[in-house]
Amino acid sequence: MLRFWTMGVAVGALTVSAAAEAQVSNAIDTVVPIAFDRGRNESVLERARPETNPVGYKVGGFTLLPTLDTQVGYTDNVYQTTSNQTDDAFLRVAPRLFARSDWSRHSLQLTGGGDFYRYAEATPRNQNGWSIGSLGRFDATSDVALTLGLDTARRFESQFSGAALVNVRSVTPYQQSQARFMADARFARVRVVGSLDYAKYNFMPVRTLTGFLISQDNRDREVARGAVQMEYGLTPDTGLFGQVTYTGTSYDQQLAPNVANRDSREIRVLTGVSLDLTALLRGSVGIGYIDRRFTAPIYQNVSGLSFDSKLEYFPTALTTVTFNAFRDIQDSTFGGSGFFNTGAGLRFDHELLRNLLLNYNISYAENEFVGVPGKARVKQVGGGASYLASRLLTGRLDLGYSRRSSDNVGLNGPALSEFRALAGVSIHP
Repeated sequence: MLRFWTMGVAVGALTVSAAAEAQVSNAIDTVVPIAFDRGRNESVLERARPETNPVGYKVGGFTLLPTLDTQVGYTDNVYQTTSNQTDDAFLRVAPRLFARSDWSRHSLQLTGGGDFYRYAEATPRNQNGWSIGSLGRFDATSDVALTLGLDTARRFESQFSGAALVNVRSVTPYQQSQARFMADARFARVRVVGSLDYAKYNFMPVRTLTGFLISQDNRDREVARGAVQMEYGLTPDTGLFGQVTYTGTSYDQQLAPNVANRDSREIRVLTGVSLDLTALLRGSVGIGYIDRRFTAPIYQNVSGLSFDSKLEYFPTALTTVTFNAFRDIQDSTFGGSGFFNTGAGLRFDHELLRNLLLNYNISYAENEFVGVPGKARVKQVGGGASYLASRLLTGRLDLGYSRRSSDNVGLNGPALSEFRALAGVSIHP
């Protein structure tokens, strides 16, 4: 699952903090979203603030919403190394453009943006990230909708991930391209969703700290998935769901000469409950079983407990507490066939003033590698503030600390830590 486990700070209602660059991440996101929002609650970040929310520009049947994020930052471990840590200052610039249709029926969204980092001294860590995408929905009837999405992005992989290479001079770049189709039908209390998607991953070469160039072609892969999900509404605010997902992974090259790569087939079954209780709680909890079988007999098959949950608690109208937990299987670059990626996190968002939002985050993730001894653990804590000065300007402060420990550095990946701080503004004319 490409689920970036957010440790940094959201600025405004939609922006994820750049302080979270070093975070636990998955490669693919949930194939079918679980519809737990029934319009009975509103989080701190969702709340409309007409006096400071951007209005955008009307162009034909679309509204255009441009944004420019500019931040200066500091890191105490720019190369994310175990020893001989080096600090550095950097500049982050992230322009974005979001266009949405204003039609009464059907919808179309277009997005594009960049995410650029420039370091004062550690120039090999500079990043030129970008993304473009589109999402269209065709409303066949009032109860049946068809959705098609296409996107491609240049992303960068943190060394806090259980799948990343270690001791590299640059942040690991990769190209991710996806196509998705989803059919959503509702019949009284029953909702049935079918989904198909295809993703292509292309990992770029990187240099080690000693200057040696490493090819990552053996990590390039294609992932095809299909899922069916059924939900049944017990009451207007509570429902049961079941989800079955099939995933096929095919690598482009061998792992090494005469060594087969980790082509696999995976089945995941989840069942659980979704709810939206007025002024109290909303979210979903799913639990089930996951089984991944590898084509090559040299790799040990992996199976076991799997879960996926998100709960939002509303103690007051000014505070939102969010809990996330997940357990899935990822491919490893350190040894063995893969690892169980298990994590949980807690986030607090508080509206101190109408235009001053505060947050605090803490998370823990554990990578349990199959076929090799030991585990890796990632602990993260972060916080920050967003000052909504006007419809044009938002001030931002993001702080984050991450620490990765490893039982066996040679087999479970590195042990390292990093503190990051960023401050700046978002301009949204």
